[in-house]
Amino acid sequence: MKKNIILILFLAVHLKSVSCLAEQLPLFQPNQELSAFEYQKFVDHTETRLPNFKKYFKIYSERYQIPWTLIAAVAYQESKWNEEATSHTGVKGLMQLTSKTAKHLGVDDREDPYESIRGGAFYLKYLYDKTPLKLNNSQRWALALSAYNIGWGHLRDAHHLALELNKDPYNWTEFKTILPKLENPKYYSKLTYGFARGKETVVFVDKVFNYYNLLNATFSSQSKIAKLDYNSVEFFKILFDRH
Repeated sequence: MKKNIILILFLAVHLKSVSCLAEQLPLFQPNQELSAFEYQKFVDHTETRLPNFKKYFKIYSERYQIPWTLIAAVAYQESKWNEEATSHTGVKGLMQLTSKTAKHLGVDDREDPYESIRGGAFYLKYLYDKTPLKLNNSQRWALALSAYNIGWGHLRDAHHLALELNKDPYNWTEFKTILPKLENPKYYSKLTYGFARGKETVVFVDKVFNYYNLLNATFSSQSKIAKLDYNSVEFFKILFDRH
């Protein structure tokens, strides 16, 4: 199994020929490649950890019309698919939700993978829906993912700063040069929401793009989101009988 996954991922990285999902999201092209260590850990975790959560990713993919591989990519970048992950800033769980965000999303236990994925997927779709309709899917998701990491207020600050510096806030290649400036007092002292860790946001978005592409390659034979049987016992068991 692992050899097959490694082969598929190798071809995806070097040939860049990956099918997109039913929503026809474009193949993201991050500028920051994964290290050999990150790549190998991803291969290992795709085999050993992903199967524990894949059905939840697919349930909320269907509910919120987000590719399950994108939700899974965010979860992997956030926690390496470890439901007990906790960061130094206090965020927890698979989707690394803050206590404030979790409360707004109705997530009682951030370390419960089912609740975390439900909350994280809803939040991703909420942020995506806030982005301008005139943009293409790739541009909208770059903004939504940035907001997921840095917050909508800081994203708006970066947007205004980009315009002031004659950069396109909707072009990820240009916008990613602006986000790190939110750590520079020369810029953040004049912004509404002040300091933010913009460098981390750039890394976050680029790595999510990488993991999303690799997951699509791995599951290319199942690239269309599976239509869940709403009359099945398993579906209702997962949604209502879990607790």
